[in-house]
Formats: sequence, structure tokens, C-alpha cells
Amino acid sequence: MKLRIDHHPDPMIGMMPMFYALDAGLFEKRGIEPEFVQRTNVQAIEDMRAGRMDLSFSGPTLTIMARERFGLNTKFVSAAALRGAHNGRHADFNNIVAAHGVEITQPSDFEGKRLGVFALDGGITHSGPLYLFNKHGVDAATIQWRTMPFHRMADAMSAGEIDIAVNVEPFVTMMTRRGLGRTVDDVFGCGSLAMATTGNPSLVSNWWAVRETFDANPALFVETNAVLNEAINQICADPEAGLDAMSRQTGQKLELLREIGLRTSFLHACAMDAPEIREMYERWAWVLRGAGLLERDVDSSVFF
Repeated sequence: MKLRIDHHPDPMIGMMPMFYALDAGLFEKRGIEPEFVQRTNVQAIEDMRAGRMDLSFSGPTLTIMARERFGLNTKFVSAAALRGAHNGRHADFNNIVAAHGVEITQPSDFEGKRLGVFALDGGITHSGPLYLFNKHGVDAATIQWRTMPFHRMADAMSAGEIDIAVNVEPFVTMMTRRGLGRTVDDVFGCGSLAMATTGNPSLVSNWWAVRETFDANPALFVETNAVLNEAINQICADPEAGLDAMSRQTGQKLELLREIGLRTSFLHACAMDAPEIREMYERWAWVLRGAGLLERDVDSSVFF
């Protein structure tokens, strides 16, 4: 069985089980031939629609938006990264970095600022801030959105192209250590962006498929879920082995990721119909509604 996998441009903790599984030959043990496929756009929605990929990586909000706004019948396959605390594990980080000299002491200070985000597609770094702006009465129409890959945000801030970045680790730590700015998530009153939007715990990345592709070969995705869960369990027993595998597979040294490791997000092995993941999906659907990106309530069971 061949598995064509979305090659996300920014390696992060949520992708570690995939890299570990590839490195350890866990797919081959189950008769799966994995193959990375490069994206043709910032997100993989059209690649998935065209059948160029079988499995994509994103935040759960994009999985929801792909179905509700872009007409793609998406299905959850496996959890990638969580934040907050769950089942004895805990990790979190701040997402929002304001440049030095940009005063952000209350939500209304975001008005008129140039805000760097990955994409304007309902992903977490887009829908999360929008939800919080609406909740706190910020005039989101004044925000000047600037889209770019996460790894580009540090240079964009250094060059004065953006005032604020909504970023992910390890890039947030890179930005603060370069002295570019400081995190300001706490102005929304609940700690990190994830905790301020969904509360605890928060699913922040996952693997998903198109329902029609899943239905054509369900065994492929059942086995893929099992492979990723096996990788997660082995990484949790030996995190350094997971980082070593990720380094070999990406060709990157990952010094900073090794340092912050699983303190920023944690891994969670679960079934494809896990009730705790369904609940986290429901909360993200609520965030999308509150952000004004969905016009109706979503029955989250359609993704499982």
C-alpha cells in the first residue's frame, strides 16, 4: 500500500511521530510504502482535492474549514500535537510576538498593526486571533494581515515589515532570542493563544484525509493511525530518539527544538474516533464561529 504524505514546509513537534516512523521503518513493517509529496500552495487543500496526496498535516481548524468552506470532505486520521494538560502530560507556549517598540498592553492595541500569519484560511494562527479580537471588541477590520511561512516571520520583523507575528515553536523562541520582540498572548487574559481560545486541553495539529480516499482503502489509514500511535509511544519513552530521527529525516540539526522539546507541545496516541479529540474539535468549531469564519454550527461527528 502506498501512502502519499503532505510535506509541510515547517518541521515542528507535531510532525515528529511521522519522521520517527519513517526513520524506524514502522510503515514498512505494516506493508505501507510512504512517500512525501511537496505542496503546490501554502496549504495542501487543492493537492488533497486533486488526489495528489493521501494524508495532510494541519491544525484542526483547517481540517474543519476545508470541509465547511472549501468543499472538501475531510476526515480525522491521527492527533499530532496538543497543548495544555491531558492524561498526565502538559506543555504550552505563547504564539504572539510583538516587536520591540510596539506597545501591546491591551487587546485594542492590535488595531492598525501589521500582523504576520501563516495564511488567511481559518488556520489556528488566523482564526484564533480573529476569535479573540471579536471577543474583546477589537476592530479587526483595521488589522493589516501579512501572510508568510512561519520560518520567514523573524526576518520580516527584523526588516520592519510586520509589527506582530502569530507564530509557532521553535520559531517563537528564535524570535525572542534574536531580541526581536516579546510575547503578548497574556493581554487576552488566559495565558497562551490556545488556552485563551479553546481552553484546556487543545489539539493544535493533526493528520487528515479526504473521506473518499479513506473509503477507497480504509485499511491504509487504520494502519497509518496505528503506526503514528506506535511512534508516539516510543518517542514518549525516549524523546531524544524522536529528535534524532527527525534530525536525520529533515537534514536539520534542530538544536533549538532539542532544547525546548516536548515542553511546548505534547504527543497523544489515540484512536481515530477518540471522544477527547471529538470534544477538542467541537471547541475549535466554536472558535471558528466566533471568529466569523463559519456561518453555521458544525456537527463535529462528521470528521470521525
